[in-house]
Amino acid sequence: MCKKELKWIENALDSLHETGQKGNIHWRATYTEEDKKALKLLEQWMKDQNLEISYDNIGNLYGKIKGEQEKIVLTGSHRDTVKHGGKYDGALGIICAISAVGSLYAELGKPKKSVEVVAFCEEEGSRFLSGYLGSRYITGQLTDDIMQERDSDGITVNEAINYACFDRNKIKKAPQISDVERFIELHIEQGGVLERRGEQVGLVTSIVGILIGRLTIVGHQNHAGTTPMYMRKDPVTRAAQFIVEMNQWAKTYGEHITATFGEVQVFPNKSNVIPESVSLSFDIRSTSSDILREAEHILKALEQKRDGFGYTLEFVAHDAPAQMDEDGLKLLEGISKKLNLSYRKMHSGAGHDAQIIAEKTKTNMIFIPSIGGISHSPLEYSKIDDIGHGYLLLKGFLREIAW
Repeated sequence: MCKKELKWIENALDSLHETGQKGNIHWRATYTEEDKKALKLLEQWMKDQNLEISYDNIGNLYGKIKGEQEKIVLTGSHRDTVKHGGKYDGALGIICAISAVGSLYAELGKPKKSVEVVAFCEEEGSRFLSGYLGSRYITGQLTDDIMQERDSDGITVNEAINYACFDRNKIKKAPQISDVERFIELHIEQGGVLERRGEQVGLVTSIVGILIGRLTIVGHQNHAGTTPMYMRKDPVTRAAQFIVEMNQWAKTYGEHITATFGEVQVFPNKSNVIPESVSLSFDIRSTSSDILREAEHILKALEQKRDGFGYTLEFVAHDAPAQMDEDGLKLLEGISKKLNLSYRKMHSGAGHDAQIIAEKTKTNMIFIPSIGGISHSPLEYSKIDDIGHGYLLLKGFLREIAW
């Protein structure tokens, strides 16, 4: 591989990471000043590679090389990060795509099929909980409810777009999903399987479906010292019991499901008060639609309980498991063998824009190892050699498909 390309990718990752730094916090949230800084860099890098710049109405950034045919091969990833996140998640896929498309164009000239690099907005759901705004937009899956969703400051998606940092003068006709022949996304694994197995790349076979939402349990607020234990209706105790029950249920399915309750809010949240209510997030993932339906049934059954507590459910997202394209997977295998790359076929336990796109067109994903299996953390790290392996595979795939 050209060392010059790899060095550029390494430097670009560092530069893009810096755009998300705000004081002691690293967070490149969508439609913020940090996002604006990132877009300025990405635009310049795309221009440097002779890509034509455009935006759509949701704020996805595109860089296009027009081909002999109108059919589009789309590649890229998301530009937003989680709060206190790392520098590889999402950014890797965009930066490697810019370099790969630009270098292929310089080497081979005009492609047979048009190629577009996309930097999706709001995949993570770190500002707006439902996430995948960019990929939902181009696949026609953005609902009015999602557009009215509010962030922690009470700002809706619609309002945030009005304050958005992308250049409205550059809005052009967005790629229609019917014109996108294929999507390919390079991403860090965000787990430890590849590193532990000593394999250089992962070829994704499927992506888990995700059930995300919030459960609120209402009990009886009272004095912490004068209310005997047997007279209490403590929603925190009930929430803890429910979390344990869900964990035990999930373990019966082994590796086919994960259940996480990562955010808990207690009201009135005072040490000397039995709480009135507790609200907890749930994040349930599985490669099986049947298991996700069972989880949904368990949650909905709570609202029918008559145990002295009140239960309210809010489902924010329910994304089905996604299967990757078989022909694309075979092509990735063949290129991996030609490049002498060791690989593993594997499912993704994390959600990605690819699973949204896969509902509408042929889609594939490539993983590279995450050291220590760490992601969504400042400690997130992938070795430059591993980045090089993923980059070569992405470039080889684009060459076969588009040139």
